[in-house]
Amino acid sequence: MENLQSLKEKILLVCKILDRQGLLDGFGHVTTRISEDRILSTPKMPPGKVSMRDFIILSMKGEKLEGSGEPNGEVPMHTSIYKARPDVKCILHYHPDELIALSVVGQGVKVVANCGAFFYRGTPIFDSSALIRSEALGDQLARTLGDRNAVLLRGHGATVVADDLDELLRLGITLVKTARIQIMASALGTLKTHSEAEAKAVVDVESGERGRRRFLDYYISETLG
Repeated sequence: MENLQSLKEKILLVCKILDRQGLLDGFGHVTTRISEDRILSTPKMPPGKVSMRDFIILSMKGEKLEGSGEPNGEVPMHTSIYKARPDVKCILHYHPDELIALSVVGQGVKVVANCGAFFYRGTPIFDSSALIRSEALGDQLARTLGDRNAVLLRGHGATVVADDLDELLRLGITLVKTARIQIMASALGTLKTHSEAEAKAVVDVESGERGRRRFLDYYISETLG
């Protein structure tokens, strides 16, 4: 596990890049595991405005252990997913317009372009607009997510999970980009989506360190100059 300072710096970078890309608003949150029973979290404030001094540490019960900030109201979203998915190390919750638009017409994000290949297992829709403020709702959301890496919340937003913060950033960006292409293409005609084999072939290439680094370096350079 990385040290706390490094994890804070990475979360700040994730938030800054997503904010610069117009994918964040005054709400949303990012967390990462720092041990089996503790979570590092952005506080109840716009993610793009978070600084190093604002982070809080939570227990898996959602209790604040350290930090002066106020926990966001949807902590159960994170704790339930972490409990259900030992493989998940970090979580992003945000509210891009494109993902909300697809959620309210009952469409998950489809693999309509190579950038969406990572979502070939589908993006299920949690059929409630409720804020995930209780353990019961958190558990329901975790069940809807299943073994996938993203879930849409009807009329609300989306939650993305990954095994590290670099991958969380890539998934957070490509999920919205794919949704945008899907919406544009739907206006032109019938969608032709990738087969599972085609999508997996793309994932095999892009999962390598070279493809991953090229993606991240571009967005880091664009954001930080």
